[in-house]
Amino acid sequence: MLTPLRLGDRRHRWFGRADAQGRARFRTELRDTVEHLRNVVSLAVWVPFNEGWGQFDAARIAAEVAELDPTRTVDHASGWHDQGGGDLKSLHVYFRRFRVPRRRRGDRRVLVLSEYGGYNLRVDGHAFNDKDFGYRRYGSAEQLGEAFSRLHAEQIVPAIRRGLSATVYTQLSDVEDELNGLLTYDRETLKLPAELVRSVNALLRLE
Repeated sequence: MLTPLRLGDRRHRWFGRADAQGRARFRTELRDTVEHLRNVVSLAVWVPFNEGWGQFDAARIAAEVAELDPTRTVDHASGWHDQGGGDLKSLHVYFRRFRVPRRRRGDRRVLVLSEYGGYNLRVDGHAFNDKDFGYRRYGSAEQLGEAFSRLHAEQIVPAIRRGLSATVYTQLSDVEDELNGLLTYDRETLKLPAELVRSVNALLRLE
């Protein structure tokens, strides 16, 4: 899914951020978070805002994060309402074909498809509850595998030569109601053959 609008996030009221004290508190807690976690070696990317939730002044916030920790990449507004800041042009795409967008002149950021897929398969006995969320539902591992392979062969791999530099599939494991993981909620069952996932991953390399 792509939001049809790219709203300017300096209009704080549109994002539920009219309260100046709340914005100041966010900045304080963000600085504390970066200082607290900056030595965690598995942390690769700072993402201050995701899909517009509570977003404000994202380009400026990204610059502040980069100053606090210049060793890591910053995804300033993951998915929606891109403000041209940070290191990544970060897109979330569901329900429609992914196509590499036109770039604005002078935009030298890395193009990342930071959410996509979301294919759902329930594995009885390995779900968190009876609820069932996913962007597309499949009834068997075979159907899921065919769709997973086709998605990458037809949309993702061709986009690499047109500038797509990284992807984040939704998602590694089921999370409570979300049954769109490659692994079940309890991490006991891999829904797709490991070799199929390896073969698809091998295609995601620019020769």
